[in-house]
Amino acid sequence: MRGFFSRRRSHSAAAPLARIAAMRNSFSLVLLVLCTSLAGCGKLSEKDVRHFVDQADDAARKRFAPEICALRGKDFKMHQRFQTADERMAPAELDLGRQMFCVEAGKFSRLRQYQLERKSLEVDLAPDRKTARITAEYVETLPYFEPDTMPVSPDDFREFQVLEVRDESVVGREGGDIVFLSMDADIHQKLVPRDSLDIPFTP
Repeated sequence: MRGFFSRRRSHSAAAPLARIAAMRNSFSLVLLVLCTSLAGCGKLSEKDVRHFVDQADDAARKRFAPEICALRGKDFKMHQRFQTADERMAPAELDLGRQMFCVEAGKFSRLRQYQLERKSLEVDLAPDRKTARITAEYVETLPYFEPDTMPVSPDDFREFQVLEVRDESVVGREGGDIVFLSMDADIHQKLVPRDSLDIPFTP
């Protein structure tokens, strides 16, 4: 009887332990599945980052301010150096936070002629793959409105400005989505006659 009772105690104690072990294994499996579905629990891949840049470029081409703004993180910062077509002038430097950047994106939506061409893209993932540094070169073409003048319409301009842009951005995840965390841009402006380029009108 004593031996039988001891064996029963042993089996009854082992059962909860087995269930606990099974629960731990199930929990680990759930975490693994969740991490996979959430892109590795915050980790980035080069494919993810390149897809994000394509998405950001498409949003810029549509000039849809809410979408452009949504791709910036809550603490997004931008530093910009702008060299005008007049090389005698020193470059102007500007720092923008997310709020002001979104205001400027709203003005951008008024343009009716705009072209964006990406020339190059390099992606450098951080060792922990939580962030990535993007180096890209673009050519942007858009109307040039004379300073201190009030255009009658979006079509009221005489020159296009062609902007050669080189920017370095840092991206990461917020709430599971990839967003720009910061951006540093060097921009060189060139002015060309309006009739020298054929930039289609868009709504």
